[in-house]
Amino acid sequence: MRPVATVLPRERIAHHERAGEWPCPDLTTALARRVAETPARVLFVAGDERITATVLAERVSRLARGLRELGVGSGDVVSWQLPNWLEGVLLTFALDRLGAVSNPILTIYREREVAFVVRQARSKALVVPGLLRGHDHRQLARTVRAAAPDLAHVVVARATPGPDEVALEALCAAAPDDAPPTPPGPHDVTAIFYTSGTTSDPKGVLHTPSTLGSFVRTHFTMTGHDRDLVGILWFPLAHIGGICAFGMGPVVNGTRAVFLEQFDPEAALDLIEREQVTNAGGPTPIVQALLAAKGFAPERVRSVRQAGLGATDVPPELIRELRAKLGAFVSRSYGMTECPMATGGTPQDPEEKLVTTDGRAVPGVVVRTVDDAGREVAAGSEGEIELFGPQLCVGYVDERLSAEAFTADGFLRSGDLAVKDAGGFVRITGRKKDIIIRKGENLSAKAIEDELYDHPKIADAAVIGVPDRASGERVCACIVLRPDADGMTLDELRAFMLARRVMAQKIPEQIELVDELPRNATGKVKKFELRARFARAANGRSA
Repeated sequence: MRPVATVLPRERIAHHERAGEWPCPDLTTALARRVAETPARVLFVAGDERITATVLAERVSRLARGLRELGVGSGDVVSWQLPNWLEGVLLTFALDRLGAVSNPILTIYREREVAFVVRQARSKALVVPGLLRGHDHRQLARTVRAAAPDLAHVVVARATPGPDEVALEALCAAAPDDAPPTPPGPHDVTAIFYTSGTTSDPKGVLHTPSTLGSFVRTHFTMTGHDRDLVGILWFPLAHIGGICAFGMGPVVNGTRAVFLEQFDPEAALDLIEREQVTNAGGPTPIVQALLAAKGFAPERVRSVRQAGLGATDVPPELIRELRAKLGAFVSRSYGMTECPMATGGTPQDPEEKLVTTDGRAVPGVVVRTVDDAGREVAAGSEGEIELFGPQLCVGYVDERLSAEAFTADGFLRSGDLAVKDAGGFVRITGRKKDIIIRKGENLSAKAIEDELYDHPKIADAAVIGVPDRASGERVCACIVLRPDADGMTLDELRAFMLARRVMAQKIPEQIELVDELPRNATGKVKKFELRARFARAANGRSA
């Protein structure tokens, strides 16, 4: 059964329709238009393959038939955990043709996280690779299948499937689909993206053709309406920014996406030079690694005209360095899975604002900052960001989260703190959400703490993010040992976490043994004190 859009009142639909922002076409319609307009245009470069609109449409048709014959139909959820492979794009469009729901899952998720997602989304099928960076996702899928009663099929890509599993290549080899498409309506839930935030478990964010289509259009607008745009995908395709900007964007807008399966700065430089990439932005650690690569030279990136940075803190010095070395327009942006691109910079903005702020609200989006009572604060004052716009999600799989996250007038409570000046420029100052942003990935501190509490030596624990030059933030575990414990090492803690089969990104990279955790009068840990203490210690060690 298709997930229900839980917070999409008719008033919101009418508002966006009046503004000309909705409805947005489904992907099946967008692909048909692209084939009609530019059939031979190369939309995707993946390895040695150069995929045109015509080739894409044929492959999508075959996969749609294969999925249909497998029993996937309208409203069914299909989860897929794939790296930056073209198969993720094919699945997205094939599922749209069937009216099914796409659920991309990051490849860093392990058995526990994937099982939660598949159970909550009630996925009918799960698509996984084989051995990927030392982890066998086929075994992961078997573990998940045993814990998810609604999961009927495991589909394996680019590897030999096991018993009672299906090869994705076999589905792709089906005859072209001769059944009429049954794509979703503009306000049907068509995609679920899971994101980690303040809760232990990931949150399933619901999107529609109109919300995702609005983001695709916004991204195109903010990159200058440039149909000659060639972007490089070096962060996960399963991110909302990955599949929308680099999976849907080329089809909707006629641009081109160059896929890099796993980020490597030297390989990225080769692709930028070979494919004449024009847009090369992303999370701070990726851009920093590119600039620090042995093979970096300004002449190798001369084709780059624009670089947008976001997903984590962006130091002003990095903006200046990137502009100097690339000779390109560089800006910051702010968004989240619930509202993928809320603010951004433009070439018309003052240089100081481009360097020190995350820009202004993008077209159609309203950004307001409020106090704890929900009242808007004055310009220049800090407040929590609340967001409204056509790309804003329509709720969560867990309806209780929707009730908590949205205001009475339909704004999303972001949990992030910012100062908005009189000109509308937004500067993020912190976050209410207790998350760690490591290489652009949101990690729930509470989820990691829940794992630590099961260790027999640990009496109390608090997990914080401390600044790290390579990853933006690293996971630091502040631990109070039980009286009978004989100490603890980082290696010991790592072995414990690995044995619990959690994803590697959640494993602490720094351990601090303390006598007690600082708490306020209500018993809450004062993490700001821990961050101040151990961030200084970390900076001292790295100097």
